[in-house]
Amino acid sequence: MVENFTRCLRCRPAIVLLTCLVLMLFSWQLEARTLYFYNPESNINDFRSLKKLFNRYLSSATKKGKYRFQPFKNKELFDSFLNKPRKRNDVFLLSSWHYQNLMKQKAFIKFKPIFVGTINNNPTYTKVLTTKKTIRSLKQLRRKRIASAGNRDYSKKTVQFIGAQKGLKPHTPFKILTVPKDIDALMSVLFGMAQGALTSRESLSTFARINNRKYRKLRQHGESSAIMLPVVIAYQPISKKSTKRLLSAIQKMHSSYKGKEVLGLLGWNGWKRVTNADMQLLEVK
Repeated sequence: MVENFTRCLRCRPAIVLLTCLVLMLFSWQLEARTLYFYNPESNINDFRSLKKLFNRYLSSATKKGKYRFQPFKNKELFDSFLNKPRKRNDVFLLSSWHYQNLMKQKAFIKFKPIFVGTINNNPTYTKVLTTKKTIRSLKQLRRKRIASAGNRDYSKKTVQFIGAQKGLKPHTPFKILTVPKDIDALMSVLFGMAQGALTSRESLSTFARINNRKYRKLRQHGESSAIMLPVVIAYQPISKKSTKRLLSAIQKMHSSYKGKEVLGLLGWNGWKRVTNADMQLLEVK
């Protein structure tokens, strides 16, 4: 019995060390903060570089190595992740369209928008449906290919919305050809791989500046209503210092070279706090 007691005393330092390591690991998991990203409207095709640059920025901006950026490219994988029980320290960067869908779920009712992305201080953008000038009516696009850099389902709904403004039936069928970027969508039309292109108004304006000769061959058939750029959402009320630190780092991205580099890959150049007017635009229909 004495031997067993002595043996336990000898083992005690190892047990204490193991306990400390477990507690440290548990503490790290509680404190670790991740910005989860999913955007079906995204033109991003190099998620590896985006993740690397974003992690580097977060490490620099927070002076901590445990903040990270986790992008999702696949909708099914992201939806599967969302179905797991949510933690109060989760922070998400999502398209406004996806945010509106989440707000219909009880599990996300306390997640509120904090920031919205901006392009030249504008938090909204529009999508334009463009074809060659030989196509005079959207009826000619029925069952034809529309090139888009966004998610297939999202793009189809947007094209149908634009078509409805021009008198087409709400569920008029279109085929979506997924391409890496808006410029690829426009070139797909010009080279005959698609009959229409769904792009942002800004991308179309940029194309007009860099290649006006080809731009003059295009016809614009309609435009979506104003769409909010992606939003950063977090559980309310925010109580954890680490969550506040992550949000602060996100807000200050435009003021550093590393942050601007990440914003450029995301497709916008700054953030603004979500206002009451923004919330009206984000209101769940």
